Amino acid sequence: MTVVLTRRRMAEHRFTLTIGGALTDERLDALYEAGCDDATFSTKGALTFGDFDREAPHLIDAVLSAVAAVESVDGLEVLHVDPDELVYAAEIAERASRTRGSIGHLISGVRGPGDFPPPAHHATRNPLWRWSEVEAWLARYEGREADTERSVALGAINGALQARHAFRSSSEEEALKRAVHQLIAS
Repeated sequence: MTVVLTRRRMAEHRFTLTIGGALTDERLDALYEAGCDDATFSTKGALTFGDFDREAPHLIDAVLSAVAAVESVDGLEVLHVDPDELVYAAEIAERASRTRGSIGHLISGVRGPGDFPPPAHHATRNPLWRWSEVEAWLARYEGREADTERSVALGAINGALQARHAFRSSSEEEALKRAVHQLIAS
């Protein structure tokens, strides 16, 4: 009897963790040993940023495993997950599998129904859009369901991280926990 085992290929998920705690050589070594060899780290003041390209069956699995690995290192606490929400037109083109010119025409209204979402920021010469708004617009334009899973999942994870941080810094931790649990249950 021959048994053939097939291994299911996992998706690669990209995200950035904002981490409380400065990056030191010792912490960098510990992060690598904890399994963060799929991330690039940088630091600014007391914050560290981990840009991950993590393989996992689902985005939530990827983020939670990265959070657990980072927080296994003494003195580090994950504060936020950056969902790559703000995107330039070139990144919109890449994510939508379109050319930069095609996206430019959709933005300007030369093609499509018009009413492309307005930019969220004009801080640089190149405007930035919210990916969730662009994805919803593209889905309507292309006649398909919008892929909102990423935004929903990361929003929930960030809410939980923010609540956890509040618990840890509150003098009324138990009352705050009860209030959050009550809100989630309702």
